[in-house]
Parts: sequence; structure tokens; C-alpha cells
Amino acid sequence: MATTSSPGSSQPVVSSLSLRRWSKWWSPGSLIGVLRVVSRRLWSHLGLMLAIAVGFIVAIGLTVSIPVYAEAVGYRILRDELAQGEAGSKRPPFAFMFRYLGSQTGVISWRDYAPLDEYMRTQLAERLGLPIMTEVRYVATDKAPLMPAGGVGKPLIFVNTAFATDFEQHIDIIDGAFPQPASTDGPIEVLISEDLSGRLGFQVGEEYLILGPQEQRVDQSYPIRIAGVWRVRDSGSDYWFYDPVTLYDTLFVPEESFRDRLTAINPKPIYVATWYAIADGSSVRSSDVADVRARINRIATDITTILPGSRIDISPAQALAEHQRQVQRLTLILTIFSVPVLGLIAYFILLVAGLVVQRQSNEIAVLRSRGASRLQVLGIYLIEGLLLGIAALAAGVAVGQGAGLLMTWTRSFLDVQPGEWLPIELTPDAWQRAWQMLIVMVPASLLPAFGVARYTIVSFKSERARATRKPFWQRMYLDLLLLLPVYYGYTLLEQRGTVAFLGAADDPFGNPLLLLAPTLYMFTLALVATRIFPLAMSALEWLARHMSGVATVTALRYLARTPGAYTGPVLLLILTLSLATFTASMAQTLDRHLIDQVYYESGSDIRLYDLGQSGGFSGPMAGMQPQQPLVSDGMQEARFMFLPVTDYLTIPGVEAATRVSVSQVEITLANRTIPARFIGVDRVDLPAVIHWRADYAGESLGALMNRLADDPSAVLVNSAFAAQNRLRPGDRFEVVMNDLDRKVRVPVIVVGYVNLFPTVYPTDGPFLIGNLDYAFDMQGGQYPYDVWLRLAPGVERQTIDEGLRELGLRTFERGFAPTIIVAEHARPERQGFYGLLSVGFIASAFLTVLGFLFYSALSFQRRFVELGMLRAIGLSTRQLGALLAWEQALIIGAGMIGGTLIGVTASQLFIPFLQVRRGANAQIPPFVVQIAWEQIAIIYMVFGAMLIAAVLITIALLRRMKLFQAVKLGEAI
Repeated sequence: MATTSSPGSSQPVVSSLSLRRWSKWWSPGSLIGVLRVVSRRLWSHLGLMLAIAVGFIVAIGLTVSIPVYAEAVGYRILRDELAQGEAGSKRPPFAFMFRYLGSQTGVISWRDYAPLDEYMRTQLAERLGLPIMTEVRYVATDKAPLMPAGGVGKPLIFVNTAFATDFEQHIDIIDGAFPQPASTDGPIEVLISEDLSGRLGFQVGEEYLILGPQEQRVDQSYPIRIAGVWRVRDSGSDYWFYDPVTLYDTLFVPEESFRDRLTAINPKPIYVATWYAIADGSSVRSSDVADVRARINRIATDITTILPGSRIDISPAQALAEHQRQVQRLTLILTIFSVPVLGLIAYFILLVAGLVVQRQSNEIAVLRSRGASRLQVLGIYLIEGLLLGIAALAAGVAVGQGAGLLMTWTRSFLDVQPGEWLPIELTPDAWQRAWQMLIVMVPASLLPAFGVARYTIVSFKSERARATRKPFWQRMYLDLLLLLPVYYGYTLLEQRGTVAFLGAADDPFGNPLLLLAPTLYMFTLALVATRIFPLAMSALEWLARHMSGVATVTALRYLARTPGAYTGPVLLLILTLSLATFTASMAQTLDRHLIDQVYYESGSDIRLYDLGQSGGFSGPMAGMQPQQPLVSDGMQEARFMFLPVTDYLTIPGVEAATRVSVSQVEITLANRTIPARFIGVDRVDLPAVIHWRADYAGESLGALMNRLADDPSAVLVNSAFAAQNRLRPGDRFEVVMNDLDRKVRVPVIVVGYVNLFPTVYPTDGPFLIGNLDYAFDMQGGQYPYDVWLRLAPGVERQTIDEGLRELGLRTFERGFAPTIIVAEHARPERQGFYGLLSVGFIASAFLTVLGFLFYSALSFQRRFVELGMLRAIGLSTRQLGALLAWEQALIIGAGMIGGTLIGVTASQLFIPFLQVRRGANAQIPPFVVQIAWEQIAIIYMVFGAMLIAAVLITIALLRRMKLFQAVKLGEAI
């Protein structure tokens, strides 16, 4: 826009001509015309505009999915935490318990109790702001002695008298009837528990006397009559404010009896007053947490004011605060994790927007030459972007909800298994993020127009003549400069092993910086690869000169001389392939290592400790009484009796079983005594049960077990101990065993080496693996051992427990691998991480395919004249088809090869830093990087199909091309 300056002033002044132009352009009448022009431009480039809209939808959807997922999984965590009551008992979510305890502030009268009771019954729901589904009032006296009817003798038991609202609806009367309200005279009818009736032999109709609780005052004593005996109908019902077991010594009366008779006898009978309420908190989200907690605090203040000493014993306040913190932290972590995918989506939008601008560049130059300002041209593009963005907002939000649901079902990368339907709702934070992403993406889509809007028709023709020059970032060597921070980041990781972030340095699912480092590496090498690509094409073109055929040489020459024409698609392909390769390999490696770690801890699917059929030992054999030892030939006979291990195979779901015993022993070597562990195994059964990895030993497990078969005394020694003590196959030494409380010197012979063995860690010291039956024979009998079981897929722990009970086996569990793995897969950070990467990969792959297909079609249109000229000088349609097919094959092939190589190298370099450190032995078993070649092959097939589609589109366009049109158009296109 033209400007002038007033004399003596350095401030520019907008010229009146420019102001008139601006006001005329944006006047109401002209604005309608502008909108009409915009709508026609959108319609004329509908395909590209829809592609940009799709990019907006995907970006908004990915952004919205993060808070939607965090809120849903946060609700699941909140529900599980709130359901955990006192002493591990289960309570419904949003359960509240308000209580007054006389043990702290003394007993109170009914008059003291009534105001707070009125508050709870009439104002609690309003004050809490949540509907109340269940409400129970429980009031009890202090413990008092229960005496025979005459009041003479020792107390039979100490009991309290109480009432609970709706008590009769949750019990079964097994004898007698529910008590009737007490009259002004006569015994008070009470209800006793089945347990109390059985222990003391109380019968319906019997009468007793309860002494006054205050120093057993006679004037506060009252007679009772047993009206009925109750039993819990459903101990798991939400009604039970206390565990029913704690109420067995309580005598229940109607509320009227308590209020009228007991208060008349004792002015201050109330020792415990409890109000138990279950609210409907299904509508509470993280944005509501602050308000709900404030309401709970206000209620706590109210009840303390009404009845000093009352308090809130159970409420979701603390869990709500933790829920809010987890949702905020999870949202932050996943947002940072989403940066690479969002960057890829933004690049797609820029690429398509650039294609649009290229098609309209001549039109823009004409507008600028006829007086339109640069700002006015950009205004047209801004209106187009806003219209597309607003249309994409609704679709993007819906896509985000669907993506959030898929993330809650994700187990690993691209592994989605439908499960629980968690509440998928749009929170205010999700809407805010949707608008923020739209605000970012719309201006970003204008970046290509900024460069073109500065040209007039003359400058545009001049710039077009230099269209073969390299992109800006290559001319400034920004790609090579980025190698410095990449090298620094890798060096830092190599030295420290990790980068601390958000307090989760040892957990890649909580440390986004560990993912951003390889992302920067892949992005930088992708830029470098696009710099190298023209050089590679030039080399191939030089070689192709000596070969027959025009199409190949022409394609290579075009790719070598015009790098700016295909830099965008190549870079998009490389980034997508490298991210996919790295992500799939990382997921496979982490999942495999999780399984290896869990199974190394347990040895197989489940590990049980068989206690045998007699007992009497402390520790793991608590409760067992050893049999009297029988002495024969100086040897102690067996103390324990065990069922055959084959009996475990009769349990439904058990496919294989083996015995494994780990004993503390002493190795005698060269007059030295070395503490160690002896692992006794059944060499025949072990291979079918154990979870074994090839690097646990230098030879196969079958070969090792065959070595144990050569000699009963044969042992396998861990390689580190063998190297330290120079033990070789054939060496003999003695092991002192003491599993039956009697030291026995057992000779053994070395037959092989192992590096690791499941359940045994290097920090435990040296270990030997030998024949279990040999250890039994040498010590004079069997002793308790572990039983490892291999289960059929999908077998539940409950099935195994039932089978063990039916067999009468006395065992306890040492580890159940499937449960641990399932729990680890359900971790919110891990699930969200894999879910986000899965959704992001699907989105980026879709956009990459879409972008390349658009590039192929527009590339044909852009080169319409050139192809027409080639056709005019004698090239056939078949040769032109081969030429374009070669170009597309080279671009896709280079992108696939470059992306795969970059992704594989990134996996080898950075995945070792992503190890999840579980427990004290995090490095055992060793972390092994695995490349996901199966997933890479699927990706190759997807992009191979894309190549076929692009070639078919090109052939179809070639067949429709009219030669005379191309020749006549000249440079008008």
C-alpha cells in the first residue's frame, strides 16, 4: 500500500488514494462481490479446497481427541479409585460418609442430632449440586453390657443399640419378625444377627436387660425382647455403609423406638451418628472438579457449625483433585507427543495450499497488476480459509470424539480391541483446543500466498523463469545446520541415558522429550535426503544415457533439473514412512520387552508355590506341621507329600506344567565357600513351559536340557561365575544343600553355561541349574517347590483357582503374567501414547496418499504444454505414460527407501533410550531393538497401491489429452 510522509516527520501516512481503494474494496456492496468471487474460486478448485478442508478436519480431530481421551480415561481412573473404600472394601463412586463420633467429643442428645439430620435430609443434594441416589442414616448408642433379664450375674456380651434407615429392605429375617415400635412401657423389641444368635444361643422371644452405658446406671437400663434374627441379603449391595460383619454385635430397633424410648431413658444416647449418601457423579468432568471440591468444603464447614465434632470421613474430594491432576498431566504429555504428527498434517496443508497458489499464481499476478494490494489478495485467501475452517470445525470435532474412543480401546500400535464404552464427551477444553487449532491452521494455510502475492505480472514471469532453483531452506543450508542439535541431543541421551521431564525420566510414556529427539533426527535427515535426491537422479541419468529408451532418461533428467517441483511430495513421503517405521518398531520393541520382563519374573504364565500335604514351617510354609522324621541308613526320610505334577494338567486351561525349585546352597571351590542358588528343574517338562529367549544362553534350550540328561549330577553354571572361577565342562565340585534342615554335600559336574534364567537375577549371586530329582534323592526326600504352568490363551485366574480347590492343592501364587501384562497395557499414558500414534499414523498416511494423488494430477496439468510438445515431436502416448510412471515410481520409491532407512536408523539409535524401567532389575532381560518388518511391509503395500493409482490417473489423463489444445495454449497455462 502506498504511503507518504509529512515534512519533518518520520511517521508514514497512508495515502488518500489507498484509503479510497481499501474502503471501496471492502464496502458492503463490494464485500458481497468478494464473497461471490471467493465462492466461485472455491468451486473452481473444489478438489484442492476439499483436500485443505480434510487437513483442517484431521488436525482439529487429532487435537480434540487428546482432551477427550484424557477425560474418558481419567473418569475410569477416578471411578476405580473412588470405588476403593476402607480396608480395601469396594464402594460406589461418589460415596459420602458424614459422621459424628462420641469417642472424640462425647455423647449427644436427640436435640443436638436433629438439626444436622434435618440438614442432611433436606439440603445435602442442593448443597452438593449432585443428585442423591442412595441415602442411609445410622445412629447407635455406646457399647453397653447385655445382662440376663434379672440383671444379676456377669455381662453376656457388650452391645450397642442402633437404627438404620431402610434396614429391613436389605436383610432376610430367618426367624421371628422385624421389631415393632416400642410403647411407653414393656421391653423394647430388637433384631439380632444370625452370627450373634449362633454364638450365644439367643432365641426369638427371650428377654434381656441392657445396663446404662454411663457407669452402668440402673436408671438408664432398659429391657429388650428379641423379635427376630437377620441375615445379610447381599453383602455387595451399595446400601452397606459399614461392612455387615461389623454390625453383628449391634441390636437394631425401629427409629421410633430409638427416638421415643431410648431418649426418654437416656437423655444423651447418641454415640455414633452416620449419614451415608451415594451421589450420581457421572456428569462430573475435570473442568467441574474445582466447583465440586468447593461445595464439599462448604458442606464440611456447615456440618461442623451445626454440630461441632461432626466431619466428612469419606468423600471423593481427594480423588477428584488427583483426577484433575492426572487429566491435566496426561493432556500435556499427549499434546507434546502429538507435535510430530501435527507437524506432518500442517505440512500437508501447506503442500496442498501451495498447489492451489501455483494454479492461481498467474491470476494473482494479474490482480496485483490491475491495482489490487497485497493485503487485499491475502484477504481473499483468508476468507477462503475461514469458510473452509468453519465448515471443517464440526466434522473435526466429531472425528476427534471417534478418535478418542479408539484410543480408549488401543492396546498397542495399530492394535485396537473394542472394550468398555467410556464417556466420550466434548469438554470446554476440547472446544477451546479445536478453536485454537483452527486459528493456527487458517493463517498457516496462507503462507504460500504470502510469497506469490508480492508479484505483478512482470515480476511473476521473471520469477517463473527461475522456477528450477532450490528451495529457500536448501539455499540457506538449514537442513545441514539442524544436524548440530541432532548430534547434541543424541550425545546427551548417550551420556545420561535419558532426559528428565515431568518427573518421568525412566518412562517413555511420560517423557515426551524422548520422542521429540528421534523426531528431530528423522525430520533433519528427511531434509538432507531431499537435498541428495537430485544428485542421485543426476547420477542415474548419467548411467541411463547409455541405455535405450527415451522415457527413463527424460524422467531422470526432469527430476534432476527441477527439484523444486517434487520436493514437497518426496519430503512428505519420507517423513510419513520414517515416522511409521520408527513408531511401529518402537511399539513392537516395548511390547516385546514388557512381555519378556513379566515372563522373566514369573518364568511362565503362572508360578505357584506347592506347599505339599503336610506343614508347620514359618515363612512361605506357614501353618504346616512336619511329620516325624524316619531314620534309615543314616538318611532322613521325606517329610513332605506331594501330588504328581501331572495332576495340574487336569485343571481346565492348563496345557503344560513343570517343577522348579530354587534353593540357597554353598559352592565349595578350592577351599572356598561361595553362597549361590541351585535351580532344580525337570529337564523333560521345562522346555514346554518356560518362556525362553535365545540370548539367555549360547546354545538352544533343548541342547542344554540334553546335557543335563547325560549325568544326574550335571549342572549348568552361569557364564559370569564360570569365567570368574575358570570352570570348564567336566570340572567337578561339591554343593552343600540344606533344604530339609540337614546339610548334605552333593557332588556335581559342569556340563554347560547359561547367561540368564527366568526368576533369577544377577544381583542374587551365582546360580547353578541341575536335575531336581537328583537334589531330592541326595537330600533324602522331596521339599516344597514352585510349579510353573503354561495356560491356554484367554484362561482367567478364577478358573485356575477353582481347579486348585477341587484338587485340594495347597498353593499360593508367586506371579500371574497375563494379569500384569493386561494392567500394563491399560496404563493411561501407554494406552494414550499408542492410541495417539495409531490415530496419527492413519491420518498422516491417508493425507500422504491424498496429497500425492493430487500432486500427480496437478503435475500433469502444470506440464500440459510440455507433454503436448513432447507428443508433437513424436513421442507416443505409451512413451509419455512410461515417462510419467517412471517419475512417480522414482519419487515414491525414493520416499519409501529413504523413509525406511531413516526410520530404521532412528530405531537403532534412539529406541534403546526408551526402555521402561520396571523394578530394581530394569535391565534384565536385556533390551533388544526389534524392527517391525511386518508393519513396514503393510505400509509398502499401501504406498505401492498409491503408485498404481497415480499411474492409472496419469494414463487416464493422457488418453483425454488433446494435442492441438496443448500446442495452442503455449505458455498461457
